[in-house]
Amino acid sequence: MPALSGLQTDYFQLVQSALYHADGMWGDATVDLYLRDLPPSRGYVVAAGVQEAVDAILALQFTDDDLDWMRSMPMYAGLGSTFFESLRHFSFTGTILAVEDGTAVFAREPIVRITAPLPQVGLFEMLLSQRIGAASAVATNAKRLVSAAGGRAILDFGTRRVTGHELSELAARAAHIGGAVGTTHALAARRLSIPAVGLISDTMLAAYEDVGVAYDALSSHFPDGCHLNLPTEAPLDGIDRFSHIQEHVKTVRIDAPDLLSLSRSVRARLDQQGMHHTRILGSGALDEHRIQSLVTQQAPIDLFAVGHALTDGITSGGLDLCYRMSALVRGTTPVPIRGHWSSHWPSVKQVFRFADHDVVCGEVEAAEQEERGGTALLHPWVERGRRVREPSSVREQQRHCARSVAALPRGVSLLRPTAAYSVHASETLQRMRD
Repeated sequence: MPALSGLQTDYFQLVQSALYHADGMWGDATVDLYLRDLPPSRGYVVAAGVQEAVDAILALQFTDDDLDWMRSMPMYAGLGSTFFESLRHFSFTGTILAVEDGTAVFAREPIVRITAPLPQVGLFEMLLSQRIGAASAVATNAKRLVSAAGGRAILDFGTRRVTGHELSELAARAAHIGGAVGTTHALAARRLSIPAVGLISDTMLAAYEDVGVAYDALSSHFPDGCHLNLPTEAPLDGIDRFSHIQEHVKTVRIDAPDLLSLSRSVRARLDQQGMHHTRILGSGALDEHRIQSLVTQQAPIDLFAVGHALTDGITSGGLDLCYRMSALVRGTTPVPIRGHWSSHWPSVKQVFRFADHDVVCGEVEAAEQEERGGTALLHPWVERGRRVREPSSVREQQRHCARSVAALPRGVSLLRPTAAYSVHASETLQRMRD
């Protein structure tokens, strides 16, 4: 991954880092990234963006220009050169444990746990919250859309409109983790090996002026690329216009408020024309509830194109994530941090998943939870600054997501959940918090 500027953090985190350094507070601290609460009407969240967040931490650097800017700030006027030299040679030296991308997670249990020298830990709050917050929101939306579709395909038509190439690629990956089968985002398709999808646009028809000529040209040069938009004003007439190339037409898209009746009319007209092979793609302000309704009423729609409902978590600010300290080395011993400014559960922790609940416990209690049949969710990604977990493919993450959500109690995974998943702390952690 290209080097990432260390200035991509809150300004006062840099001030605090300088304070710790100047005051000799160089011991290790442990911080947790976790959900404060689940979003409304959500029974779970799909964690995503973890791989990208780990990459970003390992790529963090401070350039000479970064340091010159910091030195120019009045806040640093009386500070010596030692702190700036430490940033000039900055590299992450700590340990990161985190869940796998695609894991179903819940409130107040760590998604990421970082242990590193205190002057380092504050530098990562923004990049972790941005990447994991945005990606997890999109992955959760995608998984809910896929669940609503009941086996019909969900296509990502939204991440191409996300501002910024890095964030849009992150969103495209997250959509695929959640179960979207393809993306219109060409660069994401290339870099992440996600199937590329799409349809011809109205600009092509405008360029040719004559619809028949446009379709002839397309079918002549790209016989496997005939994925066509039906005109909004007269979709059935649109089918008649390409009857002479009907054997090449793979997909027709209908975009209308009343997809149920229109899809039935389009299916009937296609079948009358002998176009049984042509699939119908439905679109138009679709969300998981509209899709579920269409599926329940057996609308003859084979694929659903989703835009805004897929990326809503980015445009509305992502998830409510907390980045809080849970332990700090004082002398030679990690001491649990308590108080409203600290992590919800104190101490260095692990999370164990059982069939119908999670247990958050101290790291020293891990063996006991394993003996009870729990599965640890936090895995080592980085140890002493060196990556120890190889990146997995987006398809592996997609499969993991499907398994993780399928294993949840049914009432938790419904679009309108009827039960809350139980997450509780061990007695030791509870006593610490109390």
